Amino acid sequence: MPFATFLLGDTSIPVYERQQALDRIYSDPGVPNDSTTSSFWLKDPHPRFADQISQPLPQTADVVIIGSGITGASIARTLLQNRAKSNPPNPSHPAVAVLEARDICSGATGRNGGHILETADEYAELVDLHGEEAARKIIGFRLSHLAEMLSVAEEMGLTEETQARKVQFLSAYFGEQPWKDALERFQRFKEGMPEEAAEWTAYEGDAIPEEFKLSRADGVVAGPAGAVWPYKFVTGIFASLLSEYPDDFRINDHTSVESIAVDDASEYKFKVNTEYGSISARHVIHCTNAHVSHLVPGLRGRIFPVRGQMSAQTPGELFPRQAEKHSWLFNYDRGYDYLTQLPGGQMMFGGGVYIDIHLSGALSAVFGRESWGCVPGRAIQSMWTGSMAFSTDSFPWVGRLPGSVTQRPLPDPTESGSEWVCAAFGGDGMVQAWLSGKAVATMLLLEDGQLADGSSADISWLPDQMLVSEDRVARAEIPRHVTDTRRQSNL
Repeated sequence: MPFATFLLGDTSIPVYERQQALDRIYSDPGVPNDSTTSSFWLKDPHPRFADQISQPLPQTADVVIIGSGITGASIARTLLQNRAKSNPPNPSHPAVAVLEARDICSGATGRNGGHILETADEYAELVDLHGEEAARKIIGFRLSHLAEMLSVAEEMGLTEETQARKVQFLSAYFGEQPWKDALERFQRFKEGMPEEAAEWTAYEGDAIPEEFKLSRADGVVAGPAGAVWPYKFVTGIFASLLSEYPDDFRINDHTSVESIAVDDASEYKFKVNTEYGSISARHVIHCTNAHVSHLVPGLRGRIFPVRGQMSAQTPGELFPRQAEKHSWLFNYDRGYDYLTQLPGGQMMFGGGVYIDIHLSGALSAVFGRESWGCVPGRAIQSMWTGSMAFSTDSFPWVGRLPGSVTQRPLPDPTESGSEWVCAAFGGDGMVQAWLSGKAVATMLLLEDGQLADGSSADISWLPDQMLVSEDRVARAEIPRHVTDTRRQSNL
């Protein structure tokens, strides 16, 4: 069941609280605020982006990408590497310009856990809701991100710098019923996708290996996952693109977009207005995730922000280094935590929507004092928050935006130019964002007839449920007001 629908229909939550949540879902998220918590990942800024980029805005650009996270990096790379280069480079008219309201990669990507994890735990539910073929395609799409991102890091010479690595995830369940339900879902995944599930294993009770240090768990599902320093991954890609395409690629940070206007009389129909001036563009791509409905008001009530919390912690003196071996997911009766370990020893521990008091004491409880021990020095090295973007139907939004959601006139369909979106990854951006960005960029190049010879036009791997359409716009809107079903049942 979609996250928003589940919570808003939970009658154990008072009606007024659910209505307040619904009001926030429909509110304008605004632009990212400079006054925010400091992420551990950004403690050593990339030399290319350590200081504010003060270069003037270009007057025109073929494509303006709003947002500089992993989605924006994927789109920029795909566009620059796969477009037909018919015109000579012009530094005053780049092919691609990225605009960021704060520091480069300081949003959700620079605040997540760096965990490339797909447990396939949703496979059974997806089968029940969408059928076996769709479920296989959706899970297959998510699983493919592990090999894709490790391959990109290697191709661009970023593997060592970003600490990109493959590990075995350990998804531990605490509680007899949660484990029973998980084991049933695991079996359905193994039966439905046997080839993809070949590396998955389940352990129960005394069969849980001692090296896992998870003796308190009722059961563990293990499978392939990955980990990466997300900020270094994205800034490494941007720095490489700036070097390789000096006249065709521009980045402006601390440049928030205030509004977008449409001028059908101009070849560059979209006027992107910022605090430092305007850029005229053929295409605009919205990659602002939790903030997307600020500039695309028709997505309010369909995409909404949820705050999550992350921490960097010092491991207990008895806990073995497992950075190259394992990552973790801890599943409770209600909620979950996720964990990776850096080669330097730090435990990157996130609790979704949980608060710091929980994160501060959870690891010693999960692993046990006998496996954790005392923490030398300061236990919490850093703690920060970030905004995830959820959609009401639980899928990302990927594709061309209709006028009904931009609430701006659509350009002449016989001429080139559109607004696009790639957002709402539901806290799972590391296994959805990169290929979603690749798909949007390919769609745009195909629309323009600008896909270079030899570049792949195939995006059949993108799940249909993620595509933007007028029908989805209509179906995805949730009611504006909460109905008190308990009161109705007593009438």
